[in-house]
Amino acid sequence: MSIVTIRKVDNYNDSPGIRSFVREMLESSGHAEFLSQGDSSKLVVVKPNWIQESHEYEPDIWEPVITNPSLVLAVVEEVARIMGGRGTVCVCDAPHAYADFDGITARGSFRERWAEAGRRWPGLQLELLDLRREISIRKEEVVVERRKNSDDPRGYARLNLGADSGLYGHRGEGRYYGADYDTSVVNSHHCGDRHEYLLSGTAIACDLFINLPKLKTHKKTGITCCLKNLVGINGDKNWLPHHTEGFPDAGGDEFPHRSLGGRLEGSLKRLGRRCALGLPLLGPWMFRKMRNVGKSILGESGEVIRNGNWMGNDTCWRMVLDLNRALLFGNTDGSLRGADRPKRYLAIVDGILGGEGNGPLCPKPVPSKVLIAGTDPAAVDAAAARAMGYDPAHLPVVAGAFARHRWPITTCRMDEIRIQDRSNGTLCHLGEMRPVVEQGFEPHFGWKALRAEDMRRSNE
Repeated sequence: MSIVTIRKVDNYNDSPGIRSFVREMLESSGHAEFLSQGDSSKLVVVKPNWIQESHEYEPDIWEPVITNPSLVLAVVEEVARIMGGRGTVCVCDAPHAYADFDGITARGSFRERWAEAGRRWPGLQLELLDLRREISIRKEEVVVERRKNSDDPRGYARLNLGADSGLYGHRGEGRYYGADYDTSVVNSHHCGDRHEYLLSGTAIACDLFINLPKLKTHKKTGITCCLKNLVGINGDKNWLPHHTEGFPDAGGDEFPHRSLGGRLEGSLKRLGRRCALGLPLLGPWMFRKMRNVGKSILGESGEVIRNGNWMGNDTCWRMVLDLNRALLFGNTDGSLRGADRPKRYLAIVDGILGGEGNGPLCPKPVPSKVLIAGTDPAAVDAAAARAMGYDPAHLPVVAGAFARHRWPITTCRMDEIRIQDRSNGTLCHLGEMRPVVEQGFEPHFGWKALRAEDMRRSNE
């Protein structure tokens, strides 16, 4: 049995409520006792969802997009208190390649409050890391420049899951698209019995990993919560297969069905990427023009399914589960530890203000007013899906995490999950959990059938 704990929190100004919930989760999980015993060598990683500084098209909107600084700082303060002001606490993430990390950390006066925490705990080593190795500069959604970023001070761990990868034997081999124009990179790291990832040395080396995801919809996996948030511990996201190019009838999941428009778009994108990579200055300009013409003919990405942004994406969720296994069982030298010795882990989901619709970058705010926590990422994500009004069995990224595996993400079955509601003192089965807002979360438009299917099931 796995217990997932939820608590109602009306807003981010409720600092006592947030702090007490964080304290309770650290104590009930046994992590508080672990952190209080020992010396200053312990390293705790706090991993928010800091994908980018704001909504993709509305720069003043940020709260439904990223983990709120109030939760991040509450966790840092509680960990510092338990550790007696000794050791190292690292807040880190690898945002989108073109995100402004300084802009992210300016939200909610995070930088000022972070500095205050440093003064309050002078013996504690506080680290704030941007885990990206490269930062992109874009114009009209096309990369026009790449700048080297500082490496993770603890380096990067290269972990190969081999035949134990969810992508082993997958029909997309050779046609994966990663996070940048050069598809040879992602396909060189995922072929045959090689399925490798370049992960943050800090995340892999830590003694306790605290995951602070956002309760939000996602265009490629349906939801982004604990499991999907681990995309942000990568040093190079172009090692990550995000979708398989082509149509479903040919083994691809880029588009939902074969069409003349899809064929034209696929050809233009491949040509544009080659131009952008092979012709400095002129190439990116040509690609921008191709994109603009294509969008004017075929439609905007907020309206048309492309790039694997739909329920039929059979690639991204496999990569996500690989990352979770790599974090839980990976060592800094690239080896994998025994299945009975996973990394110490705690998740606290920021659902005080959630995000629905065209997530993860263009969500609409949902006053969901809840924190969701547990030590089992699969169970927490199953509860998060229920909180959003979805059936977790219809989300491959969640359902797949419960499959038997050499390195298990969870050791319980979905029907063994119990939901403990600290607001009213009740304990119920996962299937009895109701959405935190009456109508549930509106899915991304590529996942509309998810809502219809779940509504049919709930009415039976």
